Amino acid sequence: MATTADNIRRFILLQQWDDLHAFLRRLSNSEFRRVEYDVREHILPTLPNDAFWAALLHLVRYRAQAFSSGMLAIRHLADDGTLRFDTPEALQLAQTIAPELARKLVDMAVPLMQTPQQIDELFRLFPLDDDQQRVAVLIRTTSPLTYFTLFRTLCHAHDNRTLALQCCRYIARKGDDLSLNMASILREYFGLHEWQGQCALHIEPYELNFLDQSYERFRYALEGKRPTILDNNQTKIHTTT
Repeated sequence: MATTADNIRRFILLQQWDDLHAFLRRLSNSEFRRVEYDVREHILPTLPNDAFWAALLHLVRYRAQAFSSGMLAIRHLADDGTLRFDTPEALQLAQTIAPELARKLVDMAVPLMQTPQQIDELFRLFPLDDDQQRVAVLIRTTSPLTYFTLFRTLCHAHDNRTLALQCCRYIARKGDDLSLNMASILREYFGLHEWQGQCALHIEPYELNFLDQSYERFRYALEGKRPTILDNNQTKIHTTT
């Protein structure tokens, strides 16, 4: 006998959205709460990219409060490199939901992204074009990838020194080693010497030239690893701190 989760999965795979919504309306409150969990934990994480976006679109349309957390299931697509943001359903989702819900979905998805390109495409989809909006999302997550994207965003807003200083102070207050290193990088790169906090990371002037060249080089600097300049203008990374 098919379970409720089996029925939900079948409706999604067959793209029977009206039947899906009718089925959901017939559930009791306790059954519906179980469906919320099953969709987020067991159904969406098994879907390929196009089916994921189609399911998320129609589930959020039915009841956004219940199913918006399904965005967390995007992790499996980001991890295996099959995540794409150019499907019609993804575009439709981004264009039809309220700005507050779009921001909520972005907040959930950013920590799960695996490459700078994925974050960039996520921001273009929903969209977050304003530097301050992007900073407000990125600054909440402590990871090399989000800090690299934050650094590039601040470089893009190079004339907004106040924003860079606010980020430096906020990040330093987190107190963990990675955040203190990030604050040190921001201080040296943007000349934020009015911030008098502890500099956990010493950055040589020549190292500043490499920070925006690639995620790998930025990450090595953020983690306290030292680059060495070679005769052919290449860079070798020492893994010692």
